[in-house]
Order: sequence, then C-alpha cells, then structure tokens
Amino acid sequence: MQEYEEKIQEAQEALKQADTELLAAEAEVDVDKYNKAKNNIWSAKHAKELYLKQQAKLKQEQLVTKEEYNQLLTEITQIADASHEEQNERAVALISELREISEESIQTSNQANELMHLLQRKVYKEPEGKIPLGDGTTTWSSDKNYRYQETVHGFYNLTIKGTEFSKRAGEEPEQPRMRFLK
Repeated sequence: MQEYEEKIQEAQEALKQADTELLAAEAEVDVDKYNKAKNNIWSAKHAKELYLKQQAKLKQEQLVTKEEYNQLLTEITQIADASHEEQNERAVALISELREISEESIQTSNQANELMHLLQRKVYKEPEGKIPLGDGTTTWSSDKNYRYQETVHGFYNLTIKGTEFSKRAGEEPEQPRMRFLK
C-alpha cells in the first residue's frame, strides 16, 4: 500500500512538472517541447490511474488465506498468553511479598494493642468498667485500641485476599465457619 502511495505521489509530481513544461512550450511556441510535455502529461495521468487501480485492488483483496489468518490468530493468542503468564508470575511474587508485609502489619497492630493494654491496666492501673469520678458521676473505662487508618494488612484484605493471584501466591483458603444448629 505504501509503495503505491509513493508511486501515486511521484506521478502527481510528474504531472505538475509536465504541466509547467507545457506552459513553457506554449509560451516559446516550441512544437517539440509541446509534444514532449503532452506525452509526459499523458504518461503521468495514466501512471497515476494505473497505481490508483492497483491500490484499490489491494484494498479489496485478502492478503492472507483463511488458514493463514487462523494460524496468525493462534500465534497472536499464544504470544499474548505467554506474556500475560510471565506478568502474572511477576505479580504473584509481589503479592507473596505483600502478604508477608501484611502479616507483619497485623503483628505490629497486635503488639501495639498488647502494649496499650499493658500500659492502661498494669502500669497506669486504670480499672475496667465503671469508674467513679470526684463529682459523684461515673465514666466507663474500655480498653484502648490501636487504630491506624491505612495499613498493608487492610489493603491486602480489601483488594488482594481471596483472589486467584493470592491463591497462586500461596495464600491458604479460609476455613468456613461452623454454624451451630439449634
């Protein structure tokens, strides 16, 4: 297609050149130059016409057979599948690492909760439950909890956990909870 585009462009330029030569031959009243320019115009027009016809034929013509088409489809699919599988393997490695960081994240939160409880109940010695205040009213003492808004554990649980990729990364499926029948 590109080849014919270039040939059509060349024929167009030859036609412009021949038109310029024709005008010059008319101005000089030179029959030989005039005839030569007319021949060049005729040749350029017909060359352009031929290239346009060939280009149109190529646009309509199948470039491959049905068998070749199916083979190419199969090859494209196989290449894309292999590429995706390689990408999936890289993602699984990252997910495995994220799962490990998620486990560290929950351990950090649990440790912070244990330390807060120890500080609240054993070091500060705040009693549990109802606490009388000096003005005759009471307040309630509940355990302090560590809460960090964005953790790797939260991210992992919300976006990755339970997906096909997390399973491929070695995540163990959760055991279904047993319901007790009444």
